[in-house]
Amino acid sequence: MFLEKYLNSTYLDLMRSNYEKDYINLLDEDNFNKVYMLLKSNNFYFIDDVILNYLELFEIDEKYVQLAVSDIKLELGNNFVKQIGKNMSLIDKIIELAIEYSEKDTFSYYST
Repeated sequence: MFLEKYLNSTYLDLMRSNYEKDYINLLDEDNFNKVYMLLKSNNFYFIDDVILNYLELFEIDEKYVQLAVSDIKLELGNNFVKQIGKNMSLIDKIIELAIEYSEKDTFSYYST
């Protein structure tokens, strides 16, 4: 499991109790790493918690997550990471926005 590169043993044990092994094994390591690096480059200091509680974020193509993070940053201002850290439900908003971007992109691809 590639998550060993990102999480300590305690978080790995928690992951195994939160998510099915088959689900974890379906994750695309390359995209996971891209989303991870995106969060890291934006100074998300709680990435382990995001992985543990919002693993579905790492399923979404990194370019859509980037757009969603940019939107949240515009909405919340420069201290957006601190605000997200205090209110982790904002990760849900990032996920929703990223999915919307993905669906719009897919729709426009098929409508042309």
